[in-house]
Amino acid sequence: MITLIGGEMPAYAEERPPAGGPLLRHLVERLPTGIRVLVAGPHRDTLLRAVADRREVTLLLRSRPDAERVDVRDVRVLCGTLSTFTDTDRYDAVIALDGTDRLHSPEGPPPDWTDSVRVLKRALRPGGTLLLAVENELGVHRLVDPGTPTAARSGDAWAPLGEFGSAPGRPDRLAAALGAEGLPVCGLAAAWPLPACPTLLATPETLRYGPLDALAALAAAATAPAYRERSVLSDPRRLAAAAVRRGLGAELAPAWLAVAQLAARPGQAVPLAPALIAGPAGTITELVGGPDGAWLRRVVHGPEELAGPLPTGRLLEERLLTAALGHDLPGLRRLLTGWMTGLPHVPAGNVLVDGDRYARLDPSAPDRADALARFAHTLATGGYHHPWPGVTDVARLTDVLAGAAGLTTAPTPAPTAGDELPDIRRRHEEQLDAVRRRLADAEDRVRFYEVELGRREAELGRAKVQIAAFSGSLGYRAAKAGLGMARAARDRIRNRGGR
Repeated sequence: MITLIGGEMPAYAEERPPAGGPLLRHLVERLPTGIRVLVAGPHRDTLLRAVADRREVTLLLRSRPDAERVDVRDVRVLCGTLSTFTDTDRYDAVIALDGTDRLHSPEGPPPDWTDSVRVLKRALRPGGTLLLAVENELGVHRLVDPGTPTAARSGDAWAPLGEFGSAPGRPDRLAAALGAEGLPVCGLAAAWPLPACPTLLATPETLRYGPLDALAALAAAATAPAYRERSVLSDPRRLAAAAVRRGLGAELAPAWLAVAQLAARPGQAVPLAPALIAGPAGTITELVGGPDGAWLRRVVHGPEELAGPLPTGRLLEERLLTAALGHDLPGLRRLLTGWMTGLPHVPAGNVLVDGDRYARLDPSAPDRADALARFAHTLATGGYHHPWPGVTDVARLTDVLAGAAGLTTAPTPAPTAGDELPDIRRRHEEQLDAVRRRLADAEDRVRFYEVELGRREAELGRAKVQIAAFSGSLGYRAAKAGLGMARAARDRIRNRGGR
């Protein structure tokens, strides 16, 4: 049953995907049962079903076609916008994991983040919990996007404010803004790699004081599948890893997730682990600090074999690329040999190196027989300078790396080797620059040969003039006649000798 509250969009369907994924579903499942919940904005049906389990759920959508397609039992659907939403002191929890932008329509007032938060706050009962996601307009996903967020690239972008919007631009400012509205934050996490479906959540404290090398590797691993075959300006995996490792993981995260309360109530808030990771097979693990300062993996959903201490060290792929960029051939051979000896079928993006120890980052990730060929694909096509610039073919580069690792035979590259690489426009620009340099060199050679040809033609012209001048003189004619007489005498002598 759909209730129209005004401001609904009768013919428009949302173009961008709704919020969801295993981590967000896990968080909403942590809400107490038997409470009344408002879900504001488009969310996946799987998330709605998780919320509706033993809870009374109301869903607010602006799109009537989307409201009619909701296929979740026992969910009350309101179709309209925040400007016409009048429920007050009604809900124990409000979930807005899609943000507040898609709670307005072009017919209503322009969206303002603070005003939207105030409407959501009015819907809460005293002690209620707000789960709110805020997109970071200066996040890594924006930095690698070839388009501009202030351009109307979709049907709902009638006011594409981008970085000129009113939402807070840093996690500490987000907490301060919610606190100023009477919603003190009791949990805050940075979300990677995309706002709508994060697979890595980490608190700002963890990103500041936690295992930065391992977290950087986790951020790179989470970013890789999100940008597969997508067009980007630069490699988002390297940018995400560098941001986390250099202490900017929270500031450059694509989104932030805040858990705030209208007033403290025991047992009502959703607890946030220091870090939550969603694996490729639907597994969920969390990172917690151990008593001795080490970090441990605790299984939330999945096989218990994933539990245990978090390995230390830096991502092997980054170590290999660093050695290749610095032309450190001994270091490159040492890393390749240790990798192929210890974990030959584990991709370089899933191996942490600490001295001479090589360990898996994510034990649930599948092995790949073409792990070395995948790294050769990354090195050859990722825009990285390496010690073998003349080797541009992936198969030949795989042979070179196999020889450096001490292998007698190189692994055969699979047809999908390196398929996790996005379409990097900066790499295309570097290739175009190389072509331009070659064309410029060819043009210089052409100009040189044109000048040389002109000089030789001038010399030939002068020689022809001299020859023509000499051919008409008395000395030339006498020399020519003498030469003819000499040839005739030579012929007679030869004829006599032949007799």
